[in-house]
Amino acid sequence: MTFIKGCWRYWLQAAFLLVTTCLPLQAATAGAGAEPERKWVDAWAVSYLPTTINGTPQTVPTFHDQTLRLNMFLKLGGTALRVKLTSRFSTHLLVIGSAHVALRRAAGTTGGPDIVAETDQALTFAGAKALKLEAGKEIWSDPVELAVEQHQDIAVSLFLPETTTPEAFHPVGLKTNYMTVGDHCGDATFQPGSAGSRTTMYFFVSGVQVLAPANTKVIVTLGDSITDSAAAANDINAAWPDVLSNRLPALKKSAPVSVINMGIGSNRLASSDAAGPAGLNRLEDDVLSRPNVSHLILLEGINDISYEQIPAEKLIAAYEQVIARAHAQGIKVIGATLLPIQNSRKDTPANEVTRQAVNKWIRESHQFDAILDFEKVVQDPENPLRIRKDLTGDYVHPNTEGYRLMGESIPLNIFE
Repeated sequence: MTFIKGCWRYWLQAAFLLVTTCLPLQAATAGAGAEPERKWVDAWAVSYLPTTINGTPQTVPTFHDQTLRLNMFLKLGGTALRVKLTSRFSTHLLVIGSAHVALRRAAGTTGGPDIVAETDQALTFAGAKALKLEAGKEIWSDPVELAVEQHQDIAVSLFLPETTTPEAFHPVGLKTNYMTVGDHCGDATFQPGSAGSRTTMYFFVSGVQVLAPANTKVIVTLGDSITDSAAAANDINAAWPDVLSNRLPALKKSAPVSVINMGIGSNRLASSDAAGPAGLNRLEDDVLSRPNVSHLILLEGINDISYEQIPAEKLIAAYEQVIARAHAQGIKVIGATLLPIQNSRKDTPANEVTRQAVNKWIRESHQFDAILDFEKVVQDPENPLRIRKDLTGDYVHPNTEGYRLMGESIPLNIFE
């Protein structure tokens, strides 16, 4: 009898590996009591860009014989997961000595570098624990059996045995990530080094997918530093897309929803690739090619106006192109008004005229499926041309409270 039970356990494990690596990654739906259909859906992602922004090389750490532990706030739960490593925008081979994933151990209100030991699992790539990823390529890890909950933190640890200076990154991560000398990917207690052992940037990992119900909806927020939520507090999931995500479980009789943040600081929608590919150029990779995208929230254009002095009609034409391409795939597009800029470095009479013209079109053209009037959420009632003093530090970016108000202002019924 023990032998028979052991055989069944072996075949069940083999079946899981077959389903999650060779087949379409969906459970059968036929038959009474069958598990619901499942597929790979994005639970976390960031958009990468070269480490030269607006013509200026950015300061990034150089890794050698070090472990990098990256923390991520998952927007979707699932029964298994896989991790995407990226070498986009790079010109050199990326060498990974080992990689692990685990649940992050809670430590106070902001977390820390440690993981839940019993959840730690080594990541493999086509069965191999080490990886040499060619320049410009991306790769998904093999699936691992690790059940995760929505709005839970995980940690991905990478051992970088060779001298590696990143040529691409995501600079505004809003999470503290940790580094230490040697291969400590599987260590439950992680001891960072001293100086330079922490960063809020992301390197090498660009996505996490979970095996989730096939009817899951994905909302992608495409934009610049305001969507990225620069100037928000770190480690408390304070970005406005995070605030929105935390509210979405309140939807009644709805499929699970994942909110994926594709914001990039200084990014333009149409006029330049000086801070990563412009929104139009990354629309396919960051939005349209993702599984199960039902809605796109577009908040982008102020950098086209302030850096490139783009005319309103050209920015409007870019919006129309985004709407047409998304609608062609059945994705609803929600437009957000551009925030006030008075008292900021972007504030000129010409820029303000363009911003006002663009916002008027967003509100009155009826081209978008819905409108989020973020301008009105954060504007100063005594001077509507600027952001409220208590909601900003530079009159461009809201602070944590400003992002909270933005995320809470979004009517949930537009996603039903």
